[in-house]
Amino acid sequence: MNDRINEPQPIALTPEPRRYTQARGRARREALLQAARELLQEREIDDITLPMVSEAAGIPSSSTYHFFPDLRELFKELARTISNEMASREPVIDADASWQAIIGTFLSASADYFNADASARQLILGPRTTPDIRQAGCHDDFRFGLQLHTALSGRFHLPPLAEPVAIFYRAIVIADAFFALSVLEDGVITRHMLDEAVRGATAYLGNYLPPVLQSKRSR
Repeated sequence: MNDRINEPQPIALTPEPRRYTQARGRARREALLQAARELLQEREIDDITLPMVSEAAGIPSSSTYHFFPDLRELFKELARTISNEMASREPVIDADASWQAIIGTFLSASADYFNADASARQLILGPRTTPDIRQAGCHDDFRFGLQLHTALSGRFHLPPLAEPVAIFYRAIVIADAFFALSVLEDGVITRHMLDEAVRGATAYLGNYLPPVLQSKRSR
C-alpha cells in the first residue's frame, strides 16, 4: 500500500477570489470618482454630499466610507486624477514656434481643458474649493513646469538657469492665478484672461530668457 495516501496534502492556493475582490474594489472606487465628476458638471461643489455621490454611483454608503472617509478626500483624489489627465495631454507645437508661442500653446490647451470640464474648474480653480483640494490638483504643477522646460530645451539653446524647472513651474502658477480669477468672475476662462495669463507667464520668463532663443536646428 502507498503510504503517501496518508500524508498531509498541500492546500491548493486559490488567489482568484482575492483578485476578484481587488478588481471589484478598484471598480467601485472608479465609479465613485466618476459619479462625483458627473455631479460637479451639474451642481456647485458645496451642494454635493457623500451620500449623494454614493447614490449616483449605485454603491452603498457603508462601502463608500471604506474608500473615502469623507467627501473632501474623494474630491482630493478626483483633483489628482484630473491633474494626471491634463499632464498626459501635451499639445502639438509648431516646429517653428517661438518660445513665447510655445507658452501660449501650452496655456491655451490648459484653458480648453478647464473650459470643457466643470469638475476641473470647480476643484482646481473655483472659488468654493478648499486649499487642500486645490493643492491636490496643483501638486503636479511642477510636472507641468518640467514639460514646459523640456519643450523649450528640446528646441532651443537655453541660457544657464540655476533652477530651470522651478522657474517654469512659477510661470504656470502665475497663469493659474489669472485662470482662477476668470472662473471667479465669469465661470470660465475667457479669451481675454487667457491672453492675460500668457502675458503674465511670458513676462515672468522674460526675466530669464532673451526675446529670441537660438534654435537647435540652426547651423
